[in-house]
Amino acid sequence: DSTGASTEPIIRVEATTADKVLHDVQFIESSGDTLLVVSGDPGILLYKWSAFLNAMDNLIDGNVVLEPIAKFKPHPSPSDAFGEPVEINCTSYSAVDNMLYGGAGDAFGCYQWDLRSEKLVGTFGGAENNRCSGDYLHDVLSIPNNNHLVLTAGEDGAITFWDGKERKLIETMNVQNTMNTNKQSVSWQVQNKGFGSTQQWSSGSNLWVSSMDNKGDWLAAVGGSESGNSISLRSGPNTAGFMATWHLPTRTFNSGSVTRESYNAITYNQNLDSFVSGGNNGRLTFWDSATGECTGRSGCTPSMIYTLSCNTVPSMIVAGGTGGSLDCFIDRVKASNF
Repeated sequence: DSTGASTEPIIRVEATTADKVLHDVQFIESSGDTLLVVSGDPGILLYKWSAFLNAMDNLIDGNVVLEPIAKFKPHPSPSDAFGEPVEINCTSYSAVDNMLYGGAGDAFGCYQWDLRSEKLVGTFGGAENNRCSGDYLHDVLSIPNNNHLVLTAGEDGAITFWDGKERKLIETMNVQNTMNTNKQSVSWQVQNKGFGSTQQWSSGSNLWVSSMDNKGDWLAAVGGSESGNSISLRSGPNTAGFMATWHLPTRTFNSGSVTRESYNAITYNQNLDSFVSGGNNGRLTFWDSATGECTGRSGCTPSMIYTLSCNTVPSMIVAGGTGGSLDCFIDRVKASNF
């Protein structure tokens, strides 16, 4: 770090065992409390953020033991019959109706819970809706002030728009086709076997969409592509990634960047007015929200980052991934220029 500031996390919380994966963390405001929603292999864990702050005030060393205030898993699931636990890959919260959305990899796709009762309300996908977004969901984004809009994204490289109130399909947007159609607005930073000679994604790129977030009417999404490798590896020699933005009300493409690393998570940081992403290089990447340009990076404990979340007051970034640890950062203290 060129500033000479510490690059160590403030605290580490072992939310699950080291052989498990945390896929998503979200800060939400519910019933006057700031909660941290953690999801992954153990299902969904709810923590009071005040417990984290108390731990920081009374910190002896960097490792802290905290118990969640609630735990729950999706039910019923077709995977239950085979004894397979259903991990929750992503969550999104609607403060308007106190609903929590969770995306998974089973036949129901996206689950909807009432947070007050912690009961399942319904699901998105299934045969009646031609499934959710492909075979496996990586992200769900609730935008309740936009006609209860819910977005899902997954392995098929598409962003699907839903009416969250009625749980009905609105439309589907293929990201690969969109970037290829708007080549003049895409910055290509690498050459790769998955790219065509005219600087576009080739038909064998196996594009996936990992994560989305919005700043008002602007939507940002990240993901990756692997040519000739299993798309579940996320770290093969032919791996590449992207970050792209759209104008949400009109669904028009704004800008995009193609990078050497693939990305699993992106979130908007209000204090920095920047999008923050993380993926298979074990680092946070900061993007200017207006131009989409990379402005800095920061190292993390997990070698593979699956999830990020930002809190405004106090200003904080939380990252989770392989190894079961949560890393906490204060704004851009750890971001390095390169």
